[in-house]
Amino acid sequence: MKDLAMHKFARPVSLAAAIILAACNGADKSSSQTSPPTPDVTSTNTPAKPSTLPPLASYMSCLPKEAALIAAHRGTARNSVYPENSMSGLKALIEKGYFVAEVDVAGLKDGVHILYHDGIWDEKSTGKGPIASSSWADAGKILLSDTKGDFSADRPVKFEDYLSTAKGKIYLEIDFKSSAKYDVVINLIRKYDMQDQVILISYNEGQSKKLAALAPDMMLSIGSNEALGQKRYKPNQVGAWVGYNVDDAALIKSLQDKNVPILGRIRKEQNPKAAQAADLLVTDDVFDHSPIAGLNAANKKELDACLAKLKT
Repeated sequence: MKDLAMHKFARPVSLAAAIILAACNGADKSSSQTSPPTPDVTSTNTPAKPSTLPPLASYMSCLPKEAALIAAHRGTARNSVYPENSMSGLKALIEKGYFVAEVDVAGLKDGVHILYHDGIWDEKSTGKGPIASSSWADAGKILLSDTKGDFSADRPVKFEDYLSTAKGKIYLEIDFKSSAKYDVVINLIRKYDMQDQVILISYNEGQSKKLAALAPDMMLSIGSNEALGQKRYKPNQVGAWVGYNVDDAALIKSLQDKNVPILGRIRKEQNPKAAQAADLLVTDDVFDHSPIAGLNAANKKELDACLAKLKT
């Protein structure tokens, strides 16, 4: 949390046909498709990523009052060549300098946990039927669709493989799908020593209590009403989710007065007020935003100085 004087905290196809189509698409992409452009951000207002990221709560505490981290909803961008919750999407975010990916974790019938948002395969992959009725062997035969609706070469990703790639390079917001087992997910986070690199998303007080009991060493995203009334959580343990209500001045002030980090959501359009209100902003259009909204040459010096102190 920030010192408020200076900071604020349709397509059923056969698998064989899909593989052929993916191969053709891959050939086309190499010659005619390029990755979505990164915003025109110069070195004067883009911080270099350290080799190992500091704890997320510490990074948030260093953010200037005008700035907010930008998070990629479902780990990708709308209308891009990268599928939701995919390894190619993660690698693109890291390469382009983004700091946060919001991802969805689901459980398979054999206990393996993967990244996938929907409860069924049908709309966004070559698979059919419920995710929870599939095994990892089933998932390995499936191709994911990119966010343009075309089949890609990506296959579903094991959560632990995603963690291994993300470690020290990008923070993760983790959304639990109904098939996900809290203890399995939390144990995998600990296995890769990423306790201070994640935010666990909860949607109600019952869920947040369970997550807090299992993971008292991890940050939670809780509702704004719960954040305003809560007395059970330690400082830096929670962030208040306000959604698109980043322009609700009274709500934002109430949370800032309690020194609670604010997590919001934005659309494609740049919104300076949102960066001033929140500490982290989730978007479907990540490549239309800089990795840190509201950062400029002047306040970047403030951020760099604060981050340098974390190393000492």
